[in-house]
Amino acid sequence: MLNMMNFRRRLFIPGTVIALFSAVAGAAATGAETTTFRSSVPEIRSLWHLVRSTLSQNHVTFAGKTGPVAAFSAGSLYPQIWIRDAATIIPAARYYYPAADLVSGLEEHLFRQKSDGGLADWIDGRGQSDKNTTETDQEASAVLAAAQAVEILGPGWLDKKVNGRTVIDRLDRALTFVLEQRFDPGRGLVKGAHTADWGDVGLEDADQTAIYVDRDTHWTADIYDQSMFHAAARALAGLFKNKGRTERADFWTRRAEVVREAADRLLWQENRGFYRVHVHLDSLVHPFDEDDMFALGGNTEAIVSGLAGPEKAGRIIRAALSRQAAFRMPTIGATLLPPYPKGTFKHPMVDDPFEYQNGGLWDWFAGKLIREMFARGFSTTARVKLLEIARKNIAGGGLHEWDAPDGSGRGSAVFAGSAGSLASAVAEGYFGIRLTRDTCNLEPRLAEDGAKVYCRLPAAGVSAAYDYAWDSGRNRVTFRYESTVSRPGRIRLLLPRALSAAKLDVRRDGRPVPFTVERLEEDTLLTTETDFAPHALVIRAKNSRGGQSRP
Repeated sequence: MLNMMNFRRRLFIPGTVIALFSAVAGAAATGAETTTFRSSVPEIRSLWHLVRSTLSQNHVTFAGKTGPVAAFSAGSLYPQIWIRDAATIIPAARYYYPAADLVSGLEEHLFRQKSDGGLADWIDGRGQSDKNTTETDQEASAVLAAAQAVEILGPGWLDKKVNGRTVIDRLDRALTFVLEQRFDPGRGLVKGAHTADWGDVGLEDADQTAIYVDRDTHWTADIYDQSMFHAAARALAGLFKNKGRTERADFWTRRAEVVREAADRLLWQENRGFYRVHVHLDSLVHPFDEDDMFALGGNTEAIVSGLAGPEKAGRIIRAALSRQAAFRMPTIGATLLPPYPKGTFKHPMVDDPFEYQNGGLWDWFAGKLIREMFARGFSTTARVKLLEIARKNIAGGGLHEWDAPDGSGRGSAVFAGSAGSLASAVAEGYFGIRLTRDTCNLEPRLAEDGAKVYCRLPAAGVSAAYDYAWDSGRNRVTFRYESTVSRPGRIRLLLPRALSAAKLDVRRDGRPVPFTVERLEEDTLLTTETDFAPHALVIRAKNSRGGQSRP
C-alpha cells in the first residue's frame, strides 16, 4: 500500500506468556495459556518468534465509534487499520488474541461504511479514513476477514448490529458495491485501475495522487481483483447459507461462477500455464509483451480462492518456481517476473524494475503460495521455499514489507501482512493445523522433521496438540495427538520417503485402524479418520526388522 501520511500510534504490547509443555499428552485438556510450536528445524522456530514479535509491535487500541477498538496496524510506516491487511493478519492473530482483537477493527470499518456500500482502505483512532480508489479489494477483504472470524466465533456474530444494520447485511451491501460500481458487465469481470499486479499505485501519476482514480486513469480487469471477488462471493454465500438465507446464498454463488468463467475465458493463458496480469478496458497498448509477466499476487489468490481449479493450481505453482529460477530470485516472492520496464509507471516507488510492487519480493503473497504448495502436494519444495524466506528474514532481523532482489528489507521494517501470511504457511501449511471453533483436522507435512505443537484459539476456547516423531532407525512414525474439539476429524500425514512405497502397518493405541494412501504431485499422504481423545498413532513398514523394511 502507498501511504505518505504519518500518524502517531498507540501500541499495546502484551506480556509474553511462556507455556512450553514437556509432553503433548494432556496439553490440550489442561487449558495451557498460549499457542506453542516446537520444531526440530531452527529456522522454523526463529521465524515464528518474528511472527509473534511483529504482531505485538503492531497491536493498537483506541476509542472508536463502536466503542473500544483493539486491532492491528499494517506496519511501522502504516499505523492505521487497513482492511486488506486485517484479513491477512487473522491467520496469525487467531492463535493469541481474544475475539475483540479479531473483529472490533472490522466492526469499526463497517460502522463507517458509505451509503453506497463502499468501505475505506484504512481508519484510525482520530476518526480519519481514506481509500486508495485505484484498488477494488477493500470490500472483498472485509468479507474474507468476516468469514475467518465466523470460523472462530460462530455465526451468531453476523447478527450483531453495527450502526443500525447487522454485520451480514453490511457485508452484503459492501460486495454489492463492487457489482454496482466496479463491474464490467460486457466482460463479466471486476475492474480497477492499471496497477502492478495487486498493487494500488496507478500508472499515470508521480505523486500521492497515484493511489486515486481520476479522469486520466487507465482501466483494467486483473486476475487479483477477480480472485478476491470470487473468494468473497463464495464466502458470503456460505455465510448466508449458514443463516438459512438461501436466496442470497444462491445469488452470490452465481456471481462467483460468472467471474470464474470470465476469468478462465479472458485471463487464463493455456500456453503459459498462468493467468495474465490483466486485460485492458481502454485503448492503452504497451510496447512489450505484458501477457508474459507472471503476477504472483493475482495468481496466488486465484489458487487460494478456488478460482483456479486443481490442474491450473499445479501449473501456476510450477510457473512460479520456474520464474524464480529463471530470474535468480532469492525467494519465490517476486510480485512480477519480468517486472514492468523502467518508466512505465511515473511514481518513483515503482518506476524502476524490481522495486516495491513492480517486481519486489513480498512475503505477503509468498507465504500464501507456500501454504497452498503444502496443501496441494508440493511439500518438499514448499519446505525449501519456506526456509529460504525464513533465512532471509532471520538475516534481516525482522519481517519487512518487501525486499529487494538481494534480499535486503525495504518499506515497513515491522509489517503485519508478512506475519499473517507466513503464519499461515507455518501453522496451516507445514504444521498442518486445521482448527476452528467446531472442527479439527491435523495434516502435518513434516516427513523426516520432528515437532511438538500446542495450538489454542483464545476467541473460541478450543485447542489441539500433537507430538510428531520420525524414527529413521526403525522406519517408524509416532504421532501423539488430542484436541478439545468434540467432533471427529482426520489425520493426514506426509509420509517420510522411506515409507512412501512400503506396505504399511498403522495402529492407533496398539490396534489396527483403516487408512488410505494417496499420491498427490510429489507427496505421499496417509489419511485416517479419528476422534480427538488422546491417541498415539504408529505408522511403520510391515515386516520391518532391525530398522530394515521389506515392502
